[in-house]
Amino acid sequence: MCRGGAVRLIAGSGWVRDWLAAAGLESRALGEAAIECALKRRLDATGYDAAAYPARLAADAEERARLLEAVLVPETWFFREPPAFEALAEFAARHRSERRPGPFRVLSLGCSTGEEPWSIAIALREAGMKRGDFRVEALDLSAGAIDTASAGIYGGRSFRNPGDGLWRSRYFDETGHRRYRVKEGLRGDVEFRVAHLGEAGWGDGDQRYHAVFCRNVLIYLKADLRARIIARCREALTPGGLLVLGHADGIGGLDHGFRRHGAAGAFSWVRQDSTEAETPRPAPSRLAPSQQARCGASTGAAEGRTSSRPDAPVGTLKEPAQVAALGDGTTLSAARALADRGDYTGSERLCRDYLVSHPHDPEVHALLGIIMSASNREEEALKYFRQALYLAPSHGESLLHMAALHERRGEGERARHFRNRSAAGEGGQ
Repeated sequence: MCRGGAVRLIAGSGWVRDWLAAAGLESRALGEAAIECALKRRLDATGYDAAAYPARLAADAEERARLLEAVLVPETWFFREPPAFEALAEFAARHRSERRPGPFRVLSLGCSTGEEPWSIAIALREAGMKRGDFRVEALDLSAGAIDTASAGIYGGRSFRNPGDGLWRSRYFDETGHRRYRVKEGLRGDVEFRVAHLGEAGWGDGDQRYHAVFCRNVLIYLKADLRARIIARCREALTPGGLLVLGHADGIGGLDHGFRRHGAAGAFSWVRQDSTEAETPRPAPSRLAPSQQARCGASTGAAEGRTSSRPDAPVGTLKEPAQVAALGDGTTLSAARALADRGDYTGSERLCRDYLVSHPHDPEVHALLGIIMSASNREEEALKYFRQALYLAPSHGESLLHMAALHERRGEGERARHFRNRSAAGEGGQ
């Protein structure tokens, strides 16, 4: 536990919030518990007491960097959210088939201890690319994280997906004590370096990338810095290049310069230039009959019957006789388009209008959950995602967002529960 009277006092004080805001960070998204733990670690490391630490921080740039690293310690593992890497592999395969000149270049922003960029390299190797066919560059503000990533030695917690052992033996050597080292044959594919995403040093030169990963980073940033980083990601991409965000990042900040790409669980977009024709967003598809059955549908159910399920979400949600058809999806598609542009107020209004006639559509509940999450309205987001999962227990996007919200709240067991359900495509509560 990181909590303590003095630590809690300075964590909740105005100067901490002001310092985080000056660094471009959103204290509400980081969470009070994470800030307290970071402060406790730095107080223990420096030997300062809580009263003296603010003065130390103001005078010592290196200590400010250390605290920033401590606040932003992420949880990461290999092939986190596999659909993102599947989307990348498909995108890279198209690049190869078109015989474009030069290597396929990928940028990993906020790469932490390296599991993501190594996963990118492995995914591209598994897709048939060889050394020289691609290049991965990986950036993080933490020098310690970059040292770990460059060393390429990982323990069992970095391998959490079923089936990891199938590819691990091809790209890692076991060093004993359940530790694994990246093989020499893969090391030349990835370059690591220290860089702050809010400062110069990336996305501002002539170098362009075919894909940029910026996953589970934006959610911690203030809106203005988030918008600047999205704009720099766009400039760093080649026309038509792939941007992959994290399930925790929401969907705001992507203005007219991007359009959605790939499966919902990939959270990916492509750069769209003014010369490229707008690609209409397809209307959400209705649930398959097998999914309707899992939602409790039965031909004899009465439409207005109140649910007696003990785990039904709080509110007026009723047991559906069947999942409502989406019709032409015009209203919901328009709501998604507004949300993609960051107009959460307009999107929420359309969703609520749509909800009146489609109360049993999991897609509208999920979209409202995404809007609430992106607006830092966590409790409301959880409510809507629960309702989406009540209606469609295997709704992949809702499962991923529930995992992200519980991670943000420091509720690791609940986060793992939803990640496991997502990975298994399983529907039980």
